[in-house]
Amino acid sequence: MKTLWTGIFALLVGVWAFALPTATPPAIAQTTQGLEYVSPLPGAQLVSAETTIAVRPGQSLVLGTVNSALFSVVGTESGEHRGSAVLADDSKTVIFKPERPFLAGEEVTVALFPGLRTISGQSIAPASFHFTISPHPAAPVSTLLPGEENAPPSAPAKPVLSAAPRFVTVPPDFPTYTVTTPANGTANGYVFMAPFSGGTGRSSYLLILDNSGQPVYYQRANGQLTDFKVQPNGLLTYYDEGQFFAMDSTYTMVNTYAAGNGYAADLHELQLLPNGHALLLAYDAQTIDMSKVVVGGQPNATVIGLIIQELDTAKNVVFQWRSWDHFLITDTQVSLTTPTIDYVHGNTIAVDWDGNLLLSSRHMSEVTKICWQAGNNCNPGDIIWRLGGKNDQFNLTKDAQFHFQHDIRRLPNMDITLFDDRTDLSPLYSRAVEYQLDETAKTATLVWEYRDTPDVYAFAMGNVQRLSNGNSPANSNSFIGWGTAGVVTEVKPDGSKAFELTLGTSQMTYRAFRFPWQGHPATPPTLVLQKTSSSITLTYIWNGATDIASYRVYGGSQPSPTTLLATQAKTGFETQTVVPNNTNQCLFFRVMPIDNQGNTTQYSNQVSTCYLSYFPLMNR
Repeated sequence: MKTLWTGIFALLVGVWAFALPTATPPAIAQTTQGLEYVSPLPGAQLVSAETTIAVRPGQSLVLGTVNSALFSVVGTESGEHRGSAVLADDSKTVIFKPERPFLAGEEVTVALFPGLRTISGQSIAPASFHFTISPHPAAPVSTLLPGEENAPPSAPAKPVLSAAPRFVTVPPDFPTYTVTTPANGTANGYVFMAPFSGGTGRSSYLLILDNSGQPVYYQRANGQLTDFKVQPNGLLTYYDEGQFFAMDSTYTMVNTYAAGNGYAADLHELQLLPNGHALLLAYDAQTIDMSKVVVGGQPNATVIGLIIQELDTAKNVVFQWRSWDHFLITDTQVSLTTPTIDYVHGNTIAVDWDGNLLLSSRHMSEVTKICWQAGNNCNPGDIIWRLGGKNDQFNLTKDAQFHFQHDIRRLPNMDITLFDDRTDLSPLYSRAVEYQLDETAKTATLVWEYRDTPDVYAFAMGNVQRLSNGNSPANSNSFIGWGTAGVVTEVKPDGSKAFELTLGTSQMTYRAFRFPWQGHPATPPTLVLQKTSSSITLTYIWNGATDIASYRVYGGSQPSPTTLLATQAKTGFETQTVVPNNTNQCLFFRVMPIDNQGNTTQYSNQVSTCYLSYFPLMNR
């Protein structure tokens, strides 16, 4: 039956090809005409066995014409694949989801039968294409920062500074840090970062800090938290354990984002878009015979490629870009003779001014502009230009060249910023840089750079955020996270520091930001009681609350006390009240935060002198 079906399918494809205009060159191009986007790319190799199949005509489609009978999907080893077909929320992309994975190494042929119709009444022509599944099962990729987890100590080293004040209500491994340049002339908002320590078994934190270094919010995890930021839609997002999480202003989890098509989301980047879609990265480890690529290459090397995905609101993969289809392994600037080769190491994906994408590839020392949407005078997935690295089209001068960079961003004035790690270059220092690009003439001019004083060297990680405190980028502050160096700096346009914070020894943060933020926790305030023979110390916080002016402290000999003992102005992250311990009877306490408008909020937990008080060592 399989042989009969395959013969019929081949005959149909031959008839379609014969009927298509002979002026269109290669066979694959002939059989996908009328489609502006196809995934996997026709002829693609090393495709995930769990891939979905996407086709996109250039116009919106009639929903009622979308069904699985439009597709014939056949693997040379696995045979016919049944599945479901859905129309993505862009109304243009049809996604076929096979019921079972493909088999390693097989070629898959896809036929799109007639039947799809646009809302303007146009019928979509039949099409066919093929791709090949990876011959090996997907190799695991570290959940740490590949190529960055064994970063050497920063050099030149900064002196070890005093630790941040220890707090009563936080876990014992709470990060230590010191504000080394007090805030002066900063932009509005709080500091956002996710510090962690090197080594195994490490914990990491989400932190929101005020300008004095006082915590506003913290959340602890045993894994590696990264990319903690406020998205344009007002949600807080961060990465943890293979996916991104989104919280609202009450710190309630409202969404998660994971990669599709059999890939695991990478920790470097999540961008939430105005239409509700999400952009993220994934790493794809494949077994490659590198002895056929370079002299001395390992015959069974693990080579890590890069995947870009766009997810719609239903988490369908509506766009996918793979480095295997566009980059050569030899484009890299890392050794090609090691057992594991992370040849791209993408760390940033950003939407450009014209609706295309900017990609930062650390191990290629390259920024790449990628066509994202048809109508941009390009085909989705095509490379538009390449800046830096071995394929530089902008002829960067030696002083302007960047090396092993992070965090490419486009500014409102059309310039771009990035964090230039300058990994392993001499002398050892990193910098924040800004370039003026002429994308037509292919020129890039270095118009601004910032080096800390004394120099800071970040072996890896880091970012640059241009803040919105000025009426143009030229007179706005810049916020710089120095990655593995464990330093966060806000710098004014004249080069002076508006703020600087240094993390404790061996602590670092992948990125750091400043954002305006208002937090209204859904969880109650926390109250901790410490008792001596003569006094009772009550320490209380409302983790994440940004508009609390004071606390009312209630106590008494009965549970749920209503007797007001004190009204205490909020003094920082933690506020304390001391009361005499002059009775042997049980006493009960709770507190009520009062907001800046004088409104009551919600009671804290209750503590008592009769038993151990609640001590919140674990995160929410």
